[in-house]
Amino acid sequence: MKKMGCLFLLMLFFLMGCQDTQQNPEETAKLKILTEEYPPLNFMANGEVTGQATELVRELAKRTGTDADISLGTWREGYQAVLEQPDTALFSVIMTPERKDSFQWVGPIAAVDTNFYALHESDIRITNLDDARKSGNIATVEDYYSEQVLREEGFTNIRSYPDERSAMRGLIDGEVQLLASNNTVIPAVLEIIGADMNDVKSVFTMSTDLAYIAFSMQTSAELVAEWQKTLNEMKQDTTFADIYAKWLPAATPPGKLQMMTEEYPPVTFMQDGKPAGFVTDMVREITSRLNIADNINLTSWKNAYNMALVHPNVVIFSMDRTEAREDLFQWVGPVGQNSAILFAKKGSGISVESMDQAKTIPSIATTTQWWTEQNLKAAGFANLVSSPDPIENVRQLMDGEVQLSIFTDVTIPEIARNAGYSMDDLEPVFAVEQNYFYIGMSKGTTPEMIEKWQSTLNEMKQDGTFEEIYRNYLPHADLDDLLKQ
Repeated sequence: MKKMGCLFLLMLFFLMGCQDTQQNPEETAKLKILTEEYPPLNFMANGEVTGQATELVRELAKRTGTDADISLGTWREGYQAVLEQPDTALFSVIMTPERKDSFQWVGPIAAVDTNFYALHESDIRITNLDDARKSGNIATVEDYYSEQVLREEGFTNIRSYPDERSAMRGLIDGEVQLLASNNTVIPAVLEIIGADMNDVKSVFTMSTDLAYIAFSMQTSAELVAEWQKTLNEMKQDTTFADIYAKWLPAATPPGKLQMMTEEYPPVTFMQDGKPAGFVTDMVREITSRLNIADNINLTSWKNAYNMALVHPNVVIFSMDRTEAREDLFQWVGPVGQNSAILFAKKGSGISVESMDQAKTIPSIATTTQWWTEQNLKAAGFANLVSSPDPIENVRQLMDGEVQLSIFTDVTIPEIARNAGYSMDDLEPVFAVEQNYFYIGMSKGTTPEMIEKWQSTLNEMKQDGTFEEIYRNYLPHADLDDLLKQ
């Protein structure tokens, strides 16, 4: 009996020693990776979890030597597990302001764009939401995010369908002129109805969400950093692009940097289906010199601005550098200079001699989240009428809904033309301020990347490329101050 007791104690000590070894996470911890049914990113087929994000995660685990299991379950269970448990990851997770500080992030691994789609042969051109209001009927899926967004924006030309397949069929059959949907589901929906990506095209991006792998806060930070490093390498060596093209053939994969701009001619605008403008061309030249993929995406300013506030490694241009924005972003530039001016309808007889007098005007039209609006709000203006589209500001002014509207001297000629008017229909009544504009970089972008962009821009100013690009669009611009900056 004594011998049995001694043997038992020896075995107990041995097992406790083994248990201590197993509890060393750096040596033997297994990463539990969870996901949900969300084709084509992650789904079950033939008894195995597969999809674009799943294939990517498997390759990341392989390259980093991570011992990992991928299992598919409900979103609620996976989300709760990654909040509470060590050595746990969940994909594909959209980064939001509310979630940002709850996890460690690797990505982005997918870009989920909510787009307007038209038939491939259509000549519909959408540069803003106001264009979409005038482009016939829009197919949406009942209660989907895209439908909710349009209803919140006051759209009345919506035709709601019970599912994505019938909504797409409505577009193909000509019942509607546009379809609001996201890029991840479109290829599969087209295949179901016997069509393909050659039959439709994206004409405008309403909103963009970036999907990541979310790691629990208790997971080794070194492991998370190794996964991010490996993902960046896969983006560099085209492995990531190859996986993306396999599952999302018509979509542009998210690069190491996401580059966002808006319709703001001649600074940035869409031309022949491709972003153009003098700052767009400068960004394209910088990325070419730095060997960075050109993935410039033209969308609404609101969408671009919110992305840059939430996500690291977002480039947003162009952006006026104001006091309100100074600490929200990092800056490369300056790349231009403009003046904010209050305009009235020609012949209105309105005269403004000071900012205090402008505050007494009944209403002033502004564009949502533009620096001109932000500065007037900061100055205490309570008479602003905000709209997401500057063309709407011109219409409001000409229809007498507002007495003044604020624009910059660089962009107002094109905005007025796009609204169906000319500069002869407007008159400047007060110059509010002059400002430089920049290429904005989101927080979380490395100082090394900021320095590379700034150094390359400085080289362009010195070798004549900057001036050449600028004068292609504004041949008579005074560039002395900009070239000295």
